[in-house]
Amino acid sequence: MKVEVKQVVSDLVEAPLRDQGFELAEVVVSRYRTATTIRLFVYGADGVTINECARLSRMVDDILAGTDLFKNGYTLEISSPGLDRPLLTPRDYKYRVGETVRVEFQDHTRKRFTGEIVSAAADRVEFRVNDEVITIDLTDIRQAQIVF
Repeated sequence: MKVEVKQVVSDLVEAPLRDQGFELAEVVVSRYRTATTIRLFVYGADGVTINECARLSRMVDDILAGTDLFKNGYTLEISSPGLDRPLLTPRDYKYRVGETVRVEFQDHTRKRFTGEIVSAAADRVEFRVNDEVITIDLTDIRQAQIVF
C-alpha cells in the first residue's frame, strides 16, 4: 500500500511544484500505528529556503486535504534533499553539477572513484577525474555521494 500512496502523492504534487519552480526529488511516506508522515524532498534552481518550504507546505497541504488518502491525518515535511543524500536519479545529478562525488559501481569489481560532476543526462553522467572527462551510464552506478 505504501508504494501506491507514495506514487499517488507524487502524481498529485509534482506538477504544482513544477509550476512553482521546483522539482520533486523524492517522496517518503512512513507510518507508525495510525500516524502518517509525508516527507517531500524538492530541488530548486537556486536551492530551497525555509520560507519556500513553508509556502510549498501550505500548497501541498491544500492539495492533500482535498483527497481521502489520509483519513487519520498526517504530518507533512518539505525540505531540500541535503548533501548527505545519495545521488540515485538523473535529476539528482543534474542539480549537483559542479559537486565532487564518490561513485560506486553496480559491478563490485570496478574500482570506485572520486570526481566532479560535469554534466548529467537522462541515461549517463560525465565526471572530471584527474583532468580527464569520463562518461558513465547511470545503470552502471550503484550510488554516488557528495564528498565534503
